[in-house]
Amino acid sequence: MKIKLGIKRADIEYLCSLCGGVLSGDASGNVEYVCTDSREVDAKTMFVVSVGERADGHNYMLSAAKNGCKFFLCQRVPEELENSRYEYSAIVVEDSIKALAKISERYLETLDMKKVAVTGSVGKTTTKEFIYAVLKSQYKVHKTKANHNSTIGMPMSMLEATSENNAAVIEMGMSGFGEIELMSEVAKPDIACITNIGSSHLEILGSRENICRAKSEIVSGMNGGVLIVNGDEPLLEALEFDNVKKVLVGTSNPNCDIKAVNMRYCDDGSVFNIICGDAEYKDVEINVIGKQFVCAALFAFAVGIEMGIAPATVIQALKNFENTAMRQNIYEVGGITIIEDCYNASPESMKAAMDVLKTLSKTKKGSRMVALLGDMRELGEDSKRFHKEVGLYYVGIGGKLLMTMGMLARDIAFGALEGGMAEKNIYVTTDYNNYARIGDTLLELLKEGDILLVKASRAIGAERVVGYIKSRLQNKTE
Repeated sequence: MKIKLGIKRADIEYLCSLCGGVLSGDASGNVEYVCTDSREVDAKTMFVVSVGERADGHNYMLSAAKNGCKFFLCQRVPEELENSRYEYSAIVVEDSIKALAKISERYLETLDMKKVAVTGSVGKTTTKEFIYAVLKSQYKVHKTKANHNSTIGMPMSMLEATSENNAAVIEMGMSGFGEIELMSEVAKPDIACITNIGSSHLEILGSRENICRAKSEIVSGMNGGVLIVNGDEPLLEALEFDNVKKVLVGTSNPNCDIKAVNMRYCDDGSVFNIICGDAEYKDVEINVIGKQFVCAALFAFAVGIEMGIAPATVIQALKNFENTAMRQNIYEVGGITIIEDCYNASPESMKAAMDVLKTLSKTKKGSRMVALLGDMRELGEDSKRFHKEVGLYYVGIGGKLLMTMGMLARDIAFGALEGGMAEKNIYVTTDYNNYARIGDTLLELLKEGDILLVKASRAIGAERVVGYIKSRLQNKTE
């Protein structure tokens, strides 16, 4: 990971002062980039040296110096670098990752910028993008890139912000306790959003209640401000904090402050009404299908109102929303409609994607619902049960053909079998890397007019199958 600093003039002494480290060496000059990979260094890049489970970055500092790197943030200076002929300056700290976070925190304090933080088990990136679409109608917005939502990626991504930015939307992910707390204390958000509490990370945290506790760390860096949560989730509705105002958004809980009602879906988007206080805004449109996207739009609506944007402007911005790569992308190739949703998967997001599949099938008469579903990771000891439930749900919505990829996904097939799907309509492969064979099998099964849903955890790489199928269908059409 490598980013360009938004700081206009960042010499190594200044960066050292931000984190309270000790400067070693005598190289001078300005740092323009920061990276965590020794292979990406040059003379204007500071190499953030971390110690991981598999590798100690300090072992690569000399090779980085040989490649022109002069600046380091590290926990020690290796003897071979000290005794070498290479010029360097190193900020030496107790913990380089925490020092990076401190640099980001101190830098953000110099910017006059409203900050919105987003976390949740499912949908945080989509919600971030909806919020960005709304805020950019009135603000110069910085946002964390791609999936730079970790204790390393988020602080680095925020270092790209400049003095021209007067708002930021910041995604925060986590795998355990303490991670969102660190990121919140870096960002000090004015508004925080928790989209939901799902089943991801059960393997590490053990219960949904613990996941809720970890997500709730997002308020750690707040001093006042607004916490917006999914009011349809009882665990989130029950949250209480003395120092923040809580706003509930949702689709089913009558206690929600902002509600979506009269939801309708068509083959190119969703339409719904928003009730906010005494006002009702009718026929709000977004160009993605499904209740999960309506919920994401509600968060963006709530943020927009809290940030002083007129409701009409917010609603127009929602209509202009553009989804990010590998999240729900629907298109037709060679007579087959493909729902490509390969970025990640949990029981909740799997079922939501299947609801989209069912919705589309209603708009396309005579179509069959076909699904290629892969492993869902990090579900803990109940993983087998969760996978089976997905298979049962697929049968329940009327799925006609099912193919699974990966060892864990076999249980999706078992669930479908238990739900009554004929064994001849179920295909199982554990070798998810053989994407061409999987694609060829699907192409033999698919008929013109079918709708194919492809969804799996990111590690499975299901997008490779989609790419193969698209290529074959396009060549056939030509």
